[in-house]
Amino acid sequence: MQPNMQNQVEEPSTKRAKTDGESKMAANTLPDDFKPPPDHYYQGIRMLAITPASTFDAIREMEVREDDIWVVTYPKAGTTWGQEVTSVIVERADLEKVKSKSLLARVPYLELGPLGQQGATYKMVEQMPSPRLIRTHLPYHLMPKQWFEKKPKTLYVARNPKDTAVSGWHFTKINHFFVTYDTFSDFFPKYLEGDVIYGSWFDHNLGFWEHRHDPNVLFVKFEDMKKDLKGQMIRIADFYGYPLPVDKIDAAVEHCTFDKMKKNPMANYSSAHFINHKKGTFHRKGEVGDWKNHFTVGQNEVFDAVYEDKMRGTGLVFDFEL
Repeated sequence: MQPNMQNQVEEPSTKRAKTDGESKMAANTLPDDFKPPPDHYYQGIRMLAITPASTFDAIREMEVREDDIWVVTYPKAGTTWGQEVTSVIVERADLEKVKSKSLLARVPYLELGPLGQQGATYKMVEQMPSPRLIRTHLPYHLMPKQWFEKKPKTLYVARNPKDTAVSGWHFTKINHFFVTYDTFSDFFPKYLEGDVIYGSWFDHNLGFWEHRHDPNVLFVKFEDMKKDLKGQMIRIADFYGYPLPVDKIDAAVEHCTFDKMKKNPMANYSSAHFINHKKGTFHRKGEVGDWKNHFTVGQNEVFDAVYEDKMRGTGLVFDFEL
């Protein structure tokens, strides 16, 4: 998950000179000894303190528009990829326009805030002109009530659970607002139990998979995007009702490759305060199969047993390597 903390750790601009402390904040980092507020549980699901229960309650009652476009993911399953692809598609592959504004300004993270002097993002979303592009990690049953009624187009990006686990663990090490786990072995049992931010990977993915045939839901796999980004972007564009201009498709696809996004300051969070840039970058590998560098034989056997039990009969299958 990647909350945009840029406006949340700086004070509103004034005419006075900045103090040393404020200048340090302006250097796009939080203090090394920064301690995140404790996590909390909302309806039994572990959540970050930067999204209090009152925000989840309000989102449930928020206005949803029929022409909204929603990007939904489990954390670290291709969220940024889904956002950038969606933005490029809706802007008809006008890459100069896309590059002129940060990703979270184009596709805001719905659940963020309120925190400090920053208001809740959902209130800002309510003021956005249509068509609104909205990103969320909400599980199916916690989506806004009007989402079920208005049925806006919704992209769900899913990633195999082993690579998602590894990416999630690495993210806890660089995100100032996450509980840190020193080793993957420390993180693994929590992930397997679903006692991580946004809960169980199984519950989250299967919640949307069960509605994959709904006309307003498109279920896309991270691995399929890796194999054929062009084909998946065309598929997504047609689903949204914003077909890509034929003469711009190749440039749009190139713009949305992992390597390009990793170097794109409008999409790579290189100036985000919530990232400890001394410990790593937001975009790490973006690979399929990196889990094999982290799972022990024993962990893999345990996970496979749980996976087989929970996924049996669902019809949902993933590539664990390419």
